[in-house]
Amino acid sequence: MTSAEQSQESVRSTDQWGDRPATQVWTSREWLREATAWIDESLERRGITRVPTSPLQPRVRPWSTQLVVDTDHGRVWFKAAAPSMTPEVPIYSAIGDVAPDLLQPLWASDAERGWLLSPDQGPVLRDGADAETVTPLTSAVLRRYARLQKAAVKVADRLCDNGVPRLEPYDLVREWDAQGFGPRATTALADAADRLLAAGFPTTIQHDDLHLGNVFGDGSTAGAHDARIFDWGDAYVGHPLCSLLIPLRSPSAGFGLPEDPERDARLVRAYLTCWFELGSSTALSALLPDALLLARVGRILGWQRALAHATDAQKREWAQHPQRWIDEVVELAG
Repeated sequence: MTSAEQSQESVRSTDQWGDRPATQVWTSREWLREATAWIDESLERRGITRVPTSPLQPRVRPWSTQLVVDTDHGRVWFKAAAPSMTPEVPIYSAIGDVAPDLLQPLWASDAERGWLLSPDQGPVLRDGADAETVTPLTSAVLRRYARLQKAAVKVADRLCDNGVPRLEPYDLVREWDAQGFGPRATTALADAADRLLAAGFPTTIQHDDLHLGNVFGDGSTAGAHDARIFDWGDAYVGHPLCSLLIPLRSPSAGFGLPEDPERDARLVRAYLTCWFELGSSTALSALLPDALLLARVGRILGWQRALAHATDAQKREWAQHPQRWIDEVVELAG
């Protein structure tokens, strides 16, 4: 099949969704046959053969699904994302040009259909972390991630040109105001955007779900220094400091640790070491409340994208998540 024919086939595949929920599409025999054929073709180009008993489909959610593929060269992972999600293929392409050592490798991709195929990378850092190691592991990841963000400044416009949402501080304010979540919070959000933009941070990629479950590594401190970040389906181009919302919450949310301002300060300092030219750690840390307030709006919009192809029942099931972020913005904004 020629490249043009493949492109047309991809467009037809996307058009076939119609109003069907994502989970209905991904569990259909038609889609599974199509995905398996693409996997086989991609593996064949590498001289690799799929084991006939695979692929297996361990997880189907309204925003993405994964297939586990066993081959004569080991395990391979396939991912498909809903059309409403941030396109990951251009992220891997653009950031791969400026920081390839910070991403998982891809063996094949289809930008139109949102398909990725990658070799198994072993465990994620969360698998080997515990209450004692979560802070040093997260610190190491944040240093690597900040380096990735600085490199990605060069390709920020390229990312947006290829479909990655641009949600800079004032964009987040406008989205909040336009959707009428809580009009009284708009002024506080706008003030926060003013202060963030005055600090001079460049616009770059913002993962928006950066936790140890989205980082490949063996759980050791040394492994964290070689960690590779994946799962960019919530990402957008915006203010880099907004990326700290999830990492700062993860020790409590993922490991049951109590809130700890000293731990948060340690994580923030680790992240800010890469941005020293913009000011002292103390001065930049003072911007954190503004960044985290606006980052919550980004999470709301991310959940909207994630549930755009959900059933009514699924929307009810997951509704508490965007609502929690809305409530927090209203509370923090006073």
